[in-house]
Amino acid sequence: MCRIGEFGVDQTRFMARRLFDRCVAELFPRVREVRLNGLGEATLVPFFDHCVDRVSDAGLRGELITNLTCGEATMRRLVSARFVVLISWDAATPALFERLRRPATWAEQRMRLETLSALAAGHGTADHLHLLFTLQRANVGELPGLVKLAADVGVPSVLVNVVKLQDERWVERAQPEIARAVDLARELAQTLGVALTLPDHIGGLSLCGPYVLPTSARGCDRPRKEVVVRWNGEITVCNMFNPYAYGHLERHGFERSWNGSLAAAFRRLVDGPDQHPYCDGCYYVHGVYEREGPPR
Repeated sequence: MCRIGEFGVDQTRFMARRLFDRCVAELFPRVREVRLNGLGEATLVPFFDHCVDRVSDAGLRGELITNLTCGEATMRRLVSARFVVLISWDAATPALFERLRRPATWAEQRMRLETLSALAAGHGTADHLHLLFTLQRANVGELPGLVKLAADVGVPSVLVNVVKLQDERWVERAQPEIARAVDLARELAQTLGVALTLPDHIGGLSLCGPYVLPTSARGCDRPRKEVVVRWNGEITVCNMFNPYAYGHLERHGFERSWNGSLAAAFRRLVDGPDQHPYCDGCYYVHGVYEREGPPR
């Protein structure tokens, strides 16, 4: 239900259960948080319940990005395990939503969203839910409507990401419209009591003031604090799908990969002029969960 989804579900790119269990054995004793997602929909993995249970059993903070095509039983399991759930939702206009999130239907997805919100509210974890809005050429004016949708369905937070493309000129062309949408979304968030999180820049447009948090474009600590194990065992540097891989869990092992020369080189260069080109202008937002009280 995004650009990846146009190619259908490729089950050969599901992580093998034995590889996941190796991650559990080697990595879970060392970490505080586990995010179960990749470029596709993680809830489609046949042993997804097993994954949630292993995170919960280890006492770790669980997180998931989902397009919410899962059933109510999966929602209940996520809520019971106190997962942070980021729901990808790229439009507040039904027709545009269905075009961007093909082959979804607005009515079905909104019903699922309301179900998840009600389950989380009943469990006392409504603050674990976020609508994740990815700004792109087609939805520049949709952010205010998304803030209103969040308030209507009882989701207390909207996080804003920006699509990563090789050609960023669309941002410059749409800059006045983006600025208007951001200003209106801020006003609505303040009025409706929604926690809106904005990156400190959108292309060349700098943002400051209420609801803005710093991004990795201004300095990145992710390669020193997190690790991503891809479906095939490759180890890479961050959750923003940077293509740079510096090891393989099964071929090299975690210690050798994490402490190896390729990882060290990336960390040394990440905040300098010789950084990996994928890092340029990164939109990863720091401090979403550390924030206490309303944004100032």
